[in-house]
Amino acid sequence: MIYWLLKRTNKQTNKQTNKMSTQVTFTPEQAKYLRDWFSQQSKQYVTMVMDDEFDADEENFERLCDSTFNVDGFKIGQVVGRDNVEKSDKKGKKARKVKDPNAPKQPKSSYMFWLWSDNGVEQVKKDKPDISHKVAVSEASKIWNTMSEEDKTVWTDMNLKAKEEYESKMKDYNDDSSSDSSGSSGYDEIECPEGFEMKKGMYLTGYSKAGKTKYDTIQDAIDNIKDFEDVGGIVYDGKHYTIRKIGTPKKSSNKEILFLK
Repeated sequence: MIYWLLKRTNKQTNKQTNKMSTQVTFTPEQAKYLRDWFSQQSKQYVTMVMDDEFDADEENFERLCDSTFNVDGFKIGQVVGRDNVEKSDKKGKKARKVKDPNAPKQPKSSYMFWLWSDNGVEQVKKDKPDISHKVAVSEASKIWNTMSEEDKTVWTDMNLKAKEEYESKMKDYNDDSSSDSSGSSGYDEIECPEGFEMKKGMYLTGYSKAGKTKYDTIQDAIDNIKDFEDVGGIVYDGKHYTIRKIGTPKKSSNKEILFLK
């Protein structure tokens, strides 16, 4: 009986594997490229999440996933090896709505205000200096869940104030968007090089080990990042390009342009 079950299970598994393998076939070179890409993107994702400055809320995780796990830089060509194409695909899939990096940031929740304050993760690290950042966040979360509503008042008030400021900024943002809709943003003439994703109004803090050299062209900057593994992207300030280390993209008040690697 056991032999029959194992044989049947293996047969079903093989059928599923064969079915999946017939959908898309990769050459050895393509498979290697994908392995390297997944490895690079995973390292970048983990580095950003473990950054002490990373706000671990839903919006920031969405932005992080959008900026690390995508097909930007992939060469687009004819799809090979896909047997079944749905009718909806023939008409073309709906383009994913891209968030404007210049749009006001969603207000933090009461919990997030507390978590990244001196009373949250920082206090846990002081009390338990030997634990990792990840464990400290987990411990802080448990403390928050035991706090009374009265204890949370300070952070609740911060959240309410942040919501009011957000609504006010959104009103101004929507007014500006309407007035600028027919004009040029100033970014239209900037081209994004292959292998990078252009993020307008964003930048990365900290310079890569490549140095703080200011380059006149983006190609000069690209030529100098090949031997450095800590490169997260290139930032253009309107005059020069600088090589920045891997980190969380942040909103720029100077209308900088980030070319995320």
